[in-house]
Amino acid sequence: MDALNVENELRDVVSRLISQVALASKQGRLDINLAMEDAFIPILKELFHLPRLYNLNAKQKNFPGIDLGDEFDRVAFQVTATTDLEKVRKTLSIFIDKNYQSNFDELFIFMLVNKQKSYSQQAVDKITNGKFLFDTKKHIIDCADILSKVTGLRVTAQKRILHEFKLILGDIDGYLALREPKESNNGVFTTNLAPITFPKSVFVAQASIVKKDILARARSELDYKGKKSDMQLCIRLALALEGSKFAGWAFHDGKIFSFTDFNQHIPLKSIIDVGTIESMGTDELYNSDFVEYENVFKVLLQGQLREQLTDHYVGFDSYEKHFYFLPQDDKQSHRKETWKGLKTAHRTVFERVDSRKEPGKIAHFKHLSFQLTFVRTMGQYHVLIVPSWLYTYNTYRRSRFHDKLVTKQKGLENNQAVRNLTRFVAFFLSQSTLKTEAEAVKVGPLLQMVSEEDEDSIAETNDELGEE
Repeated sequence: MDALNVENELRDVVSRLISQVALASKQGRLDINLAMEDAFIPILKELFHLPRLYNLNAKQKNFPGIDLGDEFDRVAFQVTATTDLEKVRKTLSIFIDKNYQSNFDELFIFMLVNKQKSYSQQAVDKITNGKFLFDTKKHIIDCADILSKVTGLRVTAQKRILHEFKLILGDIDGYLALREPKESNNGVFTTNLAPITFPKSVFVAQASIVKKDILARARSELDYKGKKSDMQLCIRLALALEGSKFAGWAFHDGKIFSFTDFNQHIPLKSIIDVGTIESMGTDELYNSDFVEYENVFKVLLQGQLREQLTDHYVGFDSYEKHFYFLPQDDKQSHRKETWKGLKTAHRTVFERVDSRKEPGKIAHFKHLSFQLTFVRTMGQYHVLIVPSWLYTYNTYRRSRFHDKLVTKQKGLENNQAVRNLTRFVAFFLSQSTLKTEAEAVKVGPLLQMVSEEDEDSIAETNDELGEE
Protein backbone atom coordinates (compact mmCIF):
# COMPACT_ATOMS: atom_id res chain seq x y z
CA MET A 1 0.00 0.00 0.00
CA ASP A 2 1.75 3.17 -1.18
CA ALA A 3 1.45 6.60 0.42
CA LEU A 4 -1.24 7.84 -1.95
CA ASN A 5 -3.47 4.81 -1.37
CA VAL A 6 -3.10 5.17 2.40
CA GLU A 7 -4.03 8.85 2.32
CA ASN A 8 -7.05 8.19 0.09
CA GLU A 9 -8.28 5.41 2.35
CA LEU A 10 -7.74 7.57 5.43
CA ARG A 11 -9.87 10.35 3.93
CA ASP A 12 -12.59 7.87 3.03
CA VAL A 13 -12.69 6.22 6.46
CA VAL A 14 -12.62 9.54 8.34
CA SER A 15 -15.37 10.95 6.11
CA ARG A 16 -17.59 7.93 6.80
CA LEU A 17 -16.84 8.18 10.52
CA ILE A 18 -17.88 11.85 10.65
CA SER A 19 -21.07 11.07 8.73
CA GLN A 20 -22.02 8.26 11.10
CA VAL A 21 -21.45 10.37 14.22
CA ALA A 22 -23.42 13.24 12.68
CA LEU A 23 -26.27 10.83 11.94
CA ALA A 24 -26.28 9.56 15.50
CA SER A 25 -26.29 13.12 16.85
CA LYS A 26 -29.24 14.12 14.66
CA GLN A 27 -31.14 11.11 15.97
CA GLY A 28 -30.55 12.30 19.53
CA ARG A 29 -27.94 9.66 20.38
CA LEU A 30 -25.64 12.16 22.05
CA ASP A 31 -23.97 9.52 24.21
CA ILE A 32 -22.00 8.32 21.18
CA ASN A 33 -18.98 10.24 22.50
CA LEU A 34 -18.94 7.83 25.47
CA ALA A 35 -18.54 4.93 23.06
CA MET A 36 -15.69 6.73 21.27
CA GLU A 37 -13.55 7.87 24.22
CA ASP A 38 -11.43 4.72 24.56
CA ALA A 39 -11.40 4.11 20.81
CA PHE A 40 -9.50 7.33 20.07
CA ILE A 41 -6.87 6.88 22.79
CA PRO A 42 -4.31 5.02 20.56
CA ILE A 43 -4.59 7.71 17.87
CA LEU A 44 -4.30 10.64 20.27
CA LYS A 45 -1.41 8.94 22.07
CA GLU A 46 0.60 8.75 18.86
CA LEU A 47 -0.30 12.10 17.32
CA PHE A 48 0.18 14.15 20.50
CA HIS A 49 3.06 12.05 21.91
CA LEU A 50 1.17 11.16 25.09
CA PRO A 51 2.15 7.58 26.03
CA ARG A 52 0.35 7.78 29.41
CA LEU A 53 -3.00 9.02 28.06
CA TYR A 54 -5.92 7.15 29.62
CA ASN A 55 -9.67 7.44 30.16
CA LEU A 56 -10.28 9.48 33.31
CA ASN A 57 -13.60 7.68 33.80
CA ALA A 58 -11.55 4.64 34.74
CA LYS A 59 -10.26 6.69 37.68
CA GLN A 60 -13.63 8.16 38.62
CA LYS A 61 -16.94 7.19 37.06
CA ASN A 62 -18.50 10.08 35.09
CA PHE A 63 -15.39 12.22 35.56
CA PRO A 64 -16.75 15.78 35.28
CA GLY A 65 -15.75 18.10 32.44
CA ILE A 66 -12.97 16.14 30.75
CA ASP A 67 -12.66 12.60 29.43
CA LEU A 68 -9.02 11.72 28.71
CA GLY A 69 -5.84 12.81 30.41
CA ASP A 70 -2.10 12.33 30.61
CA GLU A 71 -1.12 13.59 34.04
CA PHE A 72 2.58 13.12 33.34
CA ASP A 73 2.67 15.34 30.24
CA ARG A 74 -0.24 17.39 31.66
CA VAL A 75 -2.60 17.29 28.65
CA ALA A 76 -6.38 16.63 28.81
CA PHE A 77 -9.12 16.05 26.23
CA GLN A 78 -12.86 16.50 26.18
CA VAL A 79 -14.48 14.25 23.56
CA THR A 80 -17.83 15.49 22.30
CA ALA A 81 -20.27 15.35 19.40
CA THR A 82 -21.57 18.84 20.25
CA THR A 83 -19.91 21.69 18.35
CA ASP A 84 -21.47 24.97 19.52
CA LEU A 85 -19.76 27.70 21.54
CA GLU A 86 -21.93 26.92 24.57
CA LYS A 87 -20.33 23.46 24.80
CA VAL A 88 -16.88 25.06 24.78
CA ARG A 89 -17.91 27.58 27.45
CA LYS A 90 -19.41 24.87 29.65
CA THR A 91 -16.33 22.63 29.37
CA LEU A 92 -13.99 25.49 30.29
CA SER A 93 -16.20 26.58 33.18
CA ILE A 94 -16.03 23.10 34.71
CA PHE A 95 -12.29 22.94 34.03
CA ILE A 96 -11.70 26.18 35.95
CA ASP A 97 -14.22 25.41 38.73
CA LYS A 98 -12.60 22.03 39.38
CA ASN A 99 -9.12 23.61 39.33
CA TYR A 100 -7.95 21.11 36.70
CA GLN A 101 -5.32 23.62 35.59
CA SER A 102 -3.27 22.50 38.59
CA ASN A 103 -2.95 19.05 36.93
CA PHE A 104 -3.11 19.91 33.22
CA ASP A 105 -1.35 22.63 31.24
CA GLU A 106 -3.35 22.08 28.05
CA LEU A 107 -6.95 21.17 27.28
CA PHE A 108 -8.12 20.08 23.84
CA ILE A 109 -11.81 19.89 22.99
CA PHE A 110 -12.03 17.13 20.41
CA MET A 111 -15.21 17.30 18.33
CA LEU A 112 -16.23 14.07 16.62
CA VAL A 113 -18.02 15.96 13.84
CA ASN A 114 -16.94 19.04 11.87
CA LYS A 115 -16.36 22.01 14.18
CA GLN A 116 -17.66 25.51 13.46
CA LYS A 117 -15.56 27.77 11.24
CA SER A 118 -14.68 29.97 14.22
CA TYR A 119 -15.24 30.41 17.95
CA SER A 120 -15.18 33.62 19.96
CA GLN A 121 -11.83 33.93 21.70
CA GLN A 122 -13.23 36.85 23.68
CA ALA A 123 -16.04 34.70 25.11
CA VAL A 124 -13.50 32.07 26.09
CA ASP A 125 -11.15 34.60 27.72
CA LYS A 126 -13.99 35.83 29.95
CA ILE A 127 -14.23 32.33 31.43
CA THR A 128 -10.52 31.52 31.72
CA ASN A 129 -9.79 35.04 33.07
CA GLY A 130 -6.04 34.56 32.81
CA LYS A 131 -6.09 31.38 34.91
CA PHE A 132 -5.59 29.11 31.95
CA LEU A 133 -4.46 29.52 28.32
CA PHE A 134 -6.99 28.24 25.79
CA ASP A 135 -6.58 29.19 22.13
CA THR A 136 -9.78 28.48 20.15
CA LYS A 137 -7.79 28.04 16.92
CA LYS A 138 -5.37 25.55 18.45
CA HIS A 139 -7.27 23.76 21.19
CA ILE A 140 -10.61 23.09 19.48
CA ILE A 141 -9.97 20.20 17.09
CA ASP A 142 -12.00 17.81 14.96
CA CYS A 143 -11.34 14.75 12.80
CA ALA A 144 -10.12 16.97 9.94
CA ASP A 145 -7.38 18.31 12.24
CA ILE A 146 -6.51 14.75 13.25
CA LEU A 147 -6.31 13.76 9.58
CA SER A 148 -4.05 16.73 8.86
CA LYS A 149 -1.65 15.56 11.57
CA VAL A 150 -1.72 11.99 10.23
CA THR A 151 -0.73 13.01 6.69
CA GLY A 152 2.50 14.45 8.09
CA LEU A 153 3.60 11.06 9.46
CA ARG A 154 5.64 8.33 7.80
CA VAL A 155 3.64 5.79 5.80
CA THR A 156 4.12 3.06 8.42
CA ALA A 157 2.65 5.34 11.10
CA GLN A 158 -0.19 6.33 8.77
CA LYS A 159 -1.04 2.65 8.33
CA ARG A 160 -1.24 2.19 12.11
CA ILE A 161 -3.59 5.17 12.39
CA LEU A 162 -5.68 3.89 9.45
CA HIS A 163 -6.06 0.57 11.24
CA GLU A 164 -7.29 2.36 14.39
CA PHE A 165 -9.76 4.47 12.39
CA LYS A 166 -11.17 1.30 10.83
CA LEU A 167 -11.71 -0.15 14.29
CA ILE A 168 -13.45 3.05 15.39
CA LEU A 169 -15.71 2.99 12.32
CA GLY A 170 -16.62 -0.60 13.15
CA ASP A 171 -17.41 0.41 16.74
CA ILE A 172 -19.71 3.19 15.49
CA ASP A 173 -21.49 0.84 13.08
CA GLY A 174 -22.09 -1.59 15.92
CA TYR A 175 -23.24 1.21 18.24
CA LEU A 176 -25.78 2.48 15.71
CA ALA A 177 -27.02 -1.00 14.87
CA LEU A 178 -27.64 -1.92 18.51
CA ARG A 179 -29.66 1.26 19.03
CA GLU A 180 -31.68 1.04 15.81
CA PRO A 181 -35.41 1.48 16.49
CA LYS A 182 -37.08 -1.92 16.48
CA GLU A 183 -40.71 -0.95 15.75
CA SER A 184 -40.35 -1.57 12.01
CA ASN A 185 -39.06 -5.05 11.30
CA ASN A 186 -40.23 -5.79 7.79
CA GLY A 187 -36.80 -6.63 6.43
CA VAL A 188 -33.48 -8.03 7.54
CA PHE A 189 -31.52 -6.40 10.33
CA THR A 190 -28.26 -8.07 11.32
CA THR A 191 -25.42 -6.57 13.31
CA ASN A 192 -21.84 -7.73 12.96
CA LEU A 193 -21.68 -8.29 16.73
CA ALA A 194 -21.71 -11.72 18.33
CA PRO A 195 -21.67 -12.45 22.09
CA ILE A 196 -18.68 -14.33 23.48
CA THR A 197 -17.94 -16.40 26.56
CA PHE A 198 -14.48 -16.97 27.99
CA PRO A 199 -12.68 -18.66 30.91
CA LYS A 200 -13.42 -17.34 34.37
CA SER A 201 -9.78 -17.58 35.50
CA VAL A 202 -6.50 -16.12 34.25
CA PHE A 203 -3.05 -17.35 35.23
CA VAL A 204 -0.36 -14.74 35.82
CA ALA A 205 3.35 -15.02 36.60
CA GLN A 206 6.50 -12.93 36.50
CA ALA A 207 8.45 -13.25 33.23
CA SER A 208 11.93 -14.67 33.84
CA ILE A 209 13.64 -14.26 30.47
CA VAL A 210 16.72 -12.08 29.92
CA LYS A 211 16.35 -10.16 26.67
CA LYS A 212 19.99 -10.15 25.61
CA ASP A 213 20.30 -13.90 26.19
CA ILE A 214 17.15 -14.66 24.20
CA LEU A 215 18.24 -12.44 21.31
CA ALA A 216 21.70 -14.07 21.25
CA ARG A 217 20.15 -17.57 21.16
CA ALA A 218 17.61 -16.53 18.52
CA ARG A 219 20.35 -15.20 16.25
CA SER A 220 22.30 -18.42 16.68
CA GLU A 221 19.53 -21.04 16.70
CA LEU A 222 16.72 -19.39 14.72
CA ASP A 223 18.82 -17.29 12.35
CA TYR A 224 16.98 -14.22 13.64
CA LYS A 225 18.32 -11.10 11.93
CA GLY A 226 15.93 -8.47 13.31
CA LYS A 227 17.02 -5.48 15.36
CA LYS A 228 13.95 -5.09 17.58
CA SER A 229 14.37 -6.03 21.22
CA ASP A 230 11.04 -5.23 22.91
CA MET A 231 9.77 -7.68 25.50
CA GLN A 232 6.80 -8.86 23.42
CA LEU A 233 9.13 -9.96 20.64
CA CYS A 234 11.54 -11.59 23.08
CA ILE A 235 8.72 -13.66 24.56
CA ARG A 236 7.74 -14.88 21.08
CA LEU A 237 11.38 -15.74 20.35
CA ALA A 238 11.74 -17.50 23.72
CA LEU A 239 8.70 -19.66 22.93
CA ALA A 240 10.03 -20.37 19.43
CA LEU A 241 13.31 -21.55 20.97
CA GLU A 242 11.19 -24.06 22.89
CA GLY A 243 9.56 -25.16 19.64
CA SER A 244 6.28 -23.37 20.29
CA LYS A 245 4.23 -20.75 18.39
CA PHE A 246 1.73 -20.44 21.24
CA ALA A 247 -0.25 -17.18 20.92
CA GLY A 248 -2.56 -17.34 23.95
CA TRP A 249 -0.69 -14.95 26.22
CA ALA A 250 -0.37 -11.24 27.01
CA PHE A 251 2.45 -9.26 28.61
CA HIS A 252 2.13 -6.26 30.92
CA ASP A 253 4.23 -4.72 33.67
CA GLY A 254 6.78 -7.54 33.72
CA LYS A 255 4.12 -10.27 33.96
CA ILE A 256 2.74 -12.85 31.54
CA PHE A 257 -1.01 -13.56 31.52
CA SER A 258 -2.72 -16.59 29.99
CA PHE A 259 -5.96 -18.56 30.16
CA THR A 260 -3.71 -21.64 30.01
CA ASP A 261 -2.30 -23.11 33.22
CA PHE A 262 1.48 -22.56 33.07
CA ASN A 263 2.07 -25.94 34.71
CA GLN A 264 0.27 -27.62 31.82
CA HIS A 265 2.24 -25.83 29.09
CA ILE A 266 5.97 -26.61 29.14
CA PRO A 267 7.20 -23.84 26.74
CA LEU A 268 5.19 -21.20 28.61
CA LYS A 269 6.39 -22.54 31.95
CA SER A 270 10.01 -22.24 30.81
CA ILE A 271 9.84 -18.44 30.48
CA ILE A 272 8.24 -17.56 33.82
CA ASP A 273 9.23 -17.66 37.48
CA VAL A 274 7.26 -20.71 38.65
CA GLY A 275 7.24 -19.46 42.23
CA THR A 276 5.21 -16.39 41.22
CA ILE A 277 2.31 -18.22 39.52
CA GLU A 278 -1.09 -16.94 40.64
CA SER A 279 -4.67 -17.36 39.49
CA MET A 280 -7.06 -14.44 39.29
CA GLY A 281 -10.63 -13.90 38.13
CA THR A 282 -11.01 -12.71 34.55
CA ASP A 283 -13.34 -10.00 35.86
CA GLU A 284 -10.43 -8.49 37.78
CA LEU A 285 -8.97 -7.53 34.39
CA TYR A 286 -11.99 -6.24 32.51
CA ASN A 287 -13.50 -4.53 35.57
CA SER A 288 -10.23 -2.90 36.57
CA ASP A 289 -10.09 0.86 37.13
CA PHE A 290 -7.10 0.91 34.77
CA VAL A 291 -7.74 0.66 31.04
CA GLU A 292 -4.39 -1.12 30.61
CA TYR A 293 -5.76 -4.24 32.32
CA GLU A 294 -8.86 -4.28 30.12
CA ASN A 295 -6.48 -4.08 27.15
CA VAL A 296 -4.59 -7.10 28.55
CA PHE A 297 -7.91 -8.93 28.65
CA LYS A 298 -8.66 -8.06 25.00
CA VAL A 299 -5.18 -9.18 23.92
CA LEU A 300 -5.82 -12.47 25.70
CA LEU A 301 -9.12 -12.93 23.88
CA GLN A 302 -7.49 -12.40 20.49
CA GLY A 303 -4.49 -14.55 21.36
CA GLN A 304 -6.69 -17.38 22.55
CA LEU A 305 -8.77 -17.25 19.37
CA ARG A 306 -5.56 -17.30 17.32
CA GLU A 307 -4.59 -20.45 19.17
CA GLN A 308 -7.99 -22.05 18.64
CA LEU A 309 -8.16 -21.17 14.96
CA THR A 310 -4.70 -22.59 14.23
CA ASP A 311 -6.20 -26.07 14.55
CA HIS A 312 -8.79 -25.06 11.93
CA TYR A 313 -6.21 -23.84 9.37
CA VAL A 314 -6.74 -20.15 9.95
CA GLY A 315 -3.66 -17.92 10.05
CA PHE A 316 -3.08 -14.43 11.39
CA ASP A 317 -1.63 -11.55 9.37
CA SER A 318 0.24 -9.39 11.88
CA TYR A 319 0.54 -6.55 9.37
CA GLU A 320 -3.21 -6.03 8.85
CA LYS A 321 -4.27 -7.69 12.15
CA HIS A 322 -6.57 -9.96 10.14
CA PHE A 323 -7.32 -13.65 10.49
CA TYR A 324 -7.36 -15.48 7.15
CA PHE A 325 -8.17 -18.95 5.83
CA LEU A 326 -5.28 -21.18 4.77
CA PRO A 327 -5.20 -24.30 2.58
CA GLN A 328 -5.47 -27.54 4.57
CA ASP A 329 -2.49 -29.01 2.72
CA ASP A 330 0.14 -27.88 0.21
CA LYS A 331 -1.68 -29.41 -2.75
CA GLN A 332 -5.08 -27.85 -2.10
CA SER A 333 -6.04 -25.34 -4.79
CA HIS A 334 -9.52 -24.56 -3.39
CA ARG A 335 -10.94 -24.81 0.09
CA LYS A 336 -14.65 -24.77 0.79
CA GLU A 337 -16.32 -24.74 4.19
CA THR A 338 -19.81 -26.02 4.89
CA TRP A 339 -22.00 -23.85 7.05
CA LYS A 340 -25.62 -23.53 8.00
CA GLY A 341 -28.11 -20.68 8.32
CA LEU A 342 -31.56 -22.17 7.86
CA LYS A 343 -30.16 -24.32 5.07
CA THR A 344 -26.78 -25.96 4.53
CA ALA A 345 -24.51 -24.04 2.14
CA HIS A 346 -20.85 -23.85 1.12
CA ARG A 347 -18.39 -21.01 1.07
CA THR A 348 -15.08 -20.81 -0.83
CA VAL A 349 -12.55 -19.47 1.69
CA PHE A 350 -9.29 -20.07 -0.17
CA GLU A 351 -8.29 -20.49 -3.79
CA ARG A 352 -5.23 -20.52 -5.97
CA VAL A 353 -5.54 -18.11 -8.90
CA ASP A 354 -3.47 -19.00 -11.95
CA SER A 355 -1.88 -16.42 -14.22
CA ARG A 356 -3.77 -15.64 -17.42
CA LYS A 357 -0.65 -14.45 -19.17
CA GLU A 358 1.52 -17.42 -18.14
CA PRO A 359 -0.55 -20.63 -17.96
CA GLY A 360 0.68 -23.01 -15.28
CA LYS A 361 2.08 -20.18 -13.16
CA ILE A 362 0.37 -18.97 -9.98
CA ALA A 363 -0.71 -15.31 -10.02
CA HIS A 364 -1.66 -15.20 -6.34
CA PHE A 365 -3.67 -16.86 -3.59
CA LYS A 366 -7.01 -15.45 -2.48
CA HIS A 367 -8.00 -15.82 1.18
CA LEU A 368 -11.21 -14.85 2.92
CA SER A 369 -10.11 -12.82 5.94
CA PHE A 370 -11.75 -11.13 8.90
CA GLN A 371 -10.89 -8.68 11.63
CA LEU A 372 -12.09 -9.16 15.21
CA THR A 373 -12.56 -6.34 17.72
CA PHE A 374 -13.81 -6.91 21.27
CA VAL A 375 -16.34 -4.48 22.68
CA ARG A 376 -18.29 -4.38 25.91
CA THR A 377 -21.94 -3.47 25.45
CA MET A 378 -25.30 -4.43 26.94
CA GLY A 379 -23.52 -5.72 30.03
CA GLN A 380 -21.32 -8.31 28.31
CA TYR A 381 -18.49 -8.70 25.82
CA HIS A 382 -19.13 -9.11 22.11
CA VAL A 383 -16.84 -9.64 19.15
CA LEU A 384 -17.27 -7.26 16.21
CA ILE A 385 -16.64 -9.08 12.92
CA VAL A 386 -15.44 -7.25 9.80
CA PRO A 387 -14.93 -9.56 6.78
CA SER A 388 -12.39 -8.77 4.07
CA TRP A 389 -9.92 -10.44 1.71
CA LEU A 390 -6.20 -11.12 1.73
CA TYR A 391 -4.16 -11.78 -1.42
CA THR A 392 -0.77 -13.48 -0.99
CA TYR A 393 1.92 -14.80 -3.30
CA ASN A 394 2.88 -17.79 -1.11
CA THR A 395 -0.08 -18.14 1.35
CA TYR A 396 1.56 -15.99 4.03
CA ARG A 397 3.23 -12.97 2.36
CA ARG A 398 1.01 -10.23 0.93
CA SER A 399 0.97 -9.92 -2.84
CA ARG A 400 2.26 -6.61 -4.16
CA PHE A 401 -1.11 -6.32 -5.94
CA HIS A 402 -3.07 -6.91 -2.71
CA ASP A 403 -4.59 -3.44 -2.42
CA LYS A 404 -5.78 -3.29 -6.04
CA LEU A 405 -7.25 -6.78 -5.83
CA VAL A 406 -9.08 -6.03 -2.57
CA THR A 407 -10.52 -2.83 -4.03
CA LYS A 408 -11.71 -4.71 -7.12
CA GLN A 409 -13.26 -7.53 -5.05
CA LYS A 410 -15.11 -5.15 -2.72
CA GLY A 411 -16.43 -3.29 -5.73
CA LEU A 412 -18.22 -6.50 -6.74
CA GLU A 413 -19.89 -6.99 -3.36
CA ASN A 414 -23.20 -5.50 -2.34
CA ASN A 415 -24.47 -5.13 1.22
CA GLN A 416 -26.12 -8.53 1.23
CA ALA A 417 -22.89 -10.21 0.10
CA VAL A 418 -21.01 -8.60 2.99
CA ARG A 419 -23.79 -9.58 5.36
CA ASN A 420 -23.56 -13.20 4.27
CA LEU A 421 -19.77 -13.19 4.67
CA THR A 422 -20.22 -11.89 8.21
CA ARG A 423 -22.83 -14.57 8.98
CA PHE A 424 -20.51 -17.25 7.64
CA VAL A 425 -17.53 -16.06 9.71
CA ALA A 426 -19.70 -15.94 12.85
CA PHE A 427 -20.91 -19.50 12.21
CA PHE A 428 -17.35 -20.71 11.61
CA LEU A 429 -16.10 -19.08 14.81
CA SER A 430 -18.93 -20.62 16.82
CA GLN A 431 -17.73 -24.08 15.72
CA SER A 432 -14.03 -23.46 16.40
CA THR A 433 -12.96 -24.34 19.92
CA LEU A 434 -9.94 -25.83 21.65
CA LYS A 435 -9.61 -29.45 22.62
CA THR A 436 -9.47 -28.18 26.19
CA GLU A 437 -12.90 -26.63 26.51
CA ALA A 438 -12.08 -24.93 29.82
CA GLU A 439 -9.62 -22.63 28.03
CA ALA A 440 -11.82 -21.83 25.04
CA VAL A 441 -13.22 -18.49 23.95
CA LYS A 442 -16.63 -19.28 22.45
CA VAL A 443 -18.50 -17.14 19.94
CA GLY A 444 -22.28 -17.08 19.87
CA PRO A 445 -24.70 -16.22 17.04
CA LEU A 446 -24.86 -12.73 15.53
CA LEU A 447 -27.28 -10.30 17.09
CA GLN A 448 -30.02 -9.98 14.51
CA MET A 449 -33.68 -9.47 13.68
CA VAL A 450 -34.90 -11.36 10.61
CA SER A 451 -38.37 -11.95 9.17
CA GLU A 452 -39.06 -15.54 8.05
CA GLU A 453 -39.63 -14.52 4.43
CA ASP A 454 -36.28 -12.78 4.18
CA GLU A 455 -34.43 -15.57 6.00
CA ASP A 456 -35.69 -18.13 3.47
CA SER A 457 -34.56 -15.91 0.63
CA ILE A 458 -31.11 -15.42 2.14
CA ALA A 459 -30.58 -19.12 2.81
CA GLU A 460 -31.13 -19.87 -0.89
CA THR A 461 -28.40 -17.44 -1.98
CA ASN A 462 -25.78 -17.99 0.72
CA ASP A 463 -23.45 -19.89 -1.59
CA GLU A 464 -23.71 -17.48 -4.50
CA LEU A 465 -23.25 -14.03 -2.99
CA GLY A 466 -19.63 -13.06 -2.57
CA GLU A 467 -18.39 -15.96 -4.73
CA GLU A 468 -16.65 -15.40 -8.04
